[in-house]
Amino acid sequence: MHCNFFRPGFLVFGMALSAATGLLACHEASSQPGSGPAKPKLVVLVVFDQLRGDYLAKWEKLYDREGFGRLLRDGAWYQNCHYPYAFTLTAPGHASIVTGCPPSKHGIIANDWYDRTSRKDVGAVSADRYRTVPLAPDAKGKNDGFAPVRLKQPGVGQGMPKMGKLVSLSIKERAAIMMAALRATAVYWFNTVSGMFVTSTFYTDSPHPWIDEFNKQRPADKYFGKDWVKLRGDVDYEKFSGPDDVAAEGTGYKQGRTFPHPMTGGLDKPGRNYYEAFTLSPYGNDVLLDLAKRAIDAEQLGQRDACDLLCLSFSSNDLVGHCWGPDSQEVLDITLRSDLIIKELLNYLDAKVGRDRYLLVLTADHGVSPIPEVAKSQGRDAGRVPPTLFTTQASAMLQKTFAPDRKQLPWIEKSTAGWIYLNQATLKEVGVPAAKVEEALVNWLTRQPGIQAAYGRFRLEQGKLGGDPVGQAVLLSYHPDCSGDVAIVQKPNYLISGPITDSRNDTYRTTHGTPHAYDTHVAYLVFGAGISPGIRQERITPLATAAILARGLGIAPPAGADYPVPDTLFK
Repeated sequence: MHCNFFRPGFLVFGMALSAATGLLACHEASSQPGSGPAKPKLVVLVVFDQLRGDYLAKWEKLYDREGFGRLLRDGAWYQNCHYPYAFTLTAPGHASIVTGCPPSKHGIIANDWYDRTSRKDVGAVSADRYRTVPLAPDAKGKNDGFAPVRLKQPGVGQGMPKMGKLVSLSIKERAAIMMAALRATAVYWFNTVSGMFVTSTFYTDSPHPWIDEFNKQRPADKYFGKDWVKLRGDVDYEKFSGPDDVAAEGTGYKQGRTFPHPMTGGLDKPGRNYYEAFTLSPYGNDVLLDLAKRAIDAEQLGQRDACDLLCLSFSSNDLVGHCWGPDSQEVLDITLRSDLIIKELLNYLDAKVGRDRYLLVLTADHGVSPIPEVAKSQGRDAGRVPPTLFTTQASAMLQKTFAPDRKQLPWIEKSTAGWIYLNQATLKEVGVPAAKVEEALVNWLTRQPGIQAAYGRFRLEQGKLGGDPVGQAVLLSYHPDCSGDVAIVQKPNYLISGPITDSRNDTYRTTHGTPHAYDTHVAYLVFGAGISPGIRQERITPLATAAILARGLGIAPPAGADYPVPDTLFK
């Protein structure tokens, strides 16, 4: 059964009350400036993709007083913020932030998953009936568009009054689209084929004039040939992160393993490999900030008689973390540069919207695992689990168990995104119940090196997980329309991956997507109008963001939101 498209009509419930509440909140903010704490004119969601929760404290002394330092000092800092579900990935993270519910409700179980109906992989935001605009010069009219058609719950923006604007920007299309969901004034992301910011015909048939103007300036091209060097000459990078030259780290797009990193992608002029290298550097974040400023000015965000929502997802942190790993000097450097991104953004909001007239939530969509080879060198149990364990090896085991006298049958239809999809035709041919095959596969998997646990669909749907916290997290990642038949959880510091000699691993030496703390623990800061500052130690989840944003916008939380505003957050 495939994931049903989310129908716009689903959004009708609660809209009238939400709109009325939002308009009243905006009116109070503008008509009663002296009656108490000002209500925000602009609500801002900032996601630093892969900003792990420990980075803020670990490097706190290095941050600028007016960047992260300002948020840590004057905002609410939740030091124990974790995702509650197992498969911590970009699309589920952004969808969960704005809907306030886990993948088990909103249906975005991964960045990509297998669709049994079409018998092909589908992307979280892929939608062939739409197209990208503006098209890349060599796209030749291909309908390679994207849309939030697989999202099954409304995002916070769907409850905004029509007067309010929603602008969502990112390097990644799945981040920009998931934050905006079905209702947006402007949604844009970076295209590494054209080197321009693009959108989908789901939202508009032609780009906004301010986007056209921005693209004509070719902002990414100005970094061609400009090496990525360390930001801070006064900081001992090795002391705060580790050595620069680590054999297990990736090399990016002809960028090398160590500083300085060349920024040409191996080309003599800007082209796709260069644009990939551009996003795999702090420069992607710099250009996204420039675009955010352009959007604030062009759309007059926070400067009108309405409450607006600006969503920004800085993706380059994630790409750098995948390549060089969380213990690298590159991750330290891009985090220090992210500190300055926040400083510049806050200063711009102060000038354009006004201090205490905006509310800002900063978080991440997931964390990241150490590179297994680095973890192993530090004395930890770590390694890589070959993907063939879940395909050819698993199929051979099932053949031996259930049909030893027959020729090899295709038992596994697909293995992807932490799930094994059994071939239902084979099960029917052999005449063995799916629950029995799931149980055999689960028992076999849990005896394999690097595997911590496995869960069958039948057990998940029965809910017989007892006090198993990992099983409960997997259940929150499970959606019956999209998920496979057996879920896999590897041991801490183990990755499901081929050897690092694979060419893909030049840019991909580690990843995320588990219920382990290094993947679930993320930065979480709330700053601005009406916020009671201070360090909070209580455990919360980024899924509370939807309720917090709704509170700032003066509307009801999304209908499916499961997590309320944390106690004592607002004055």
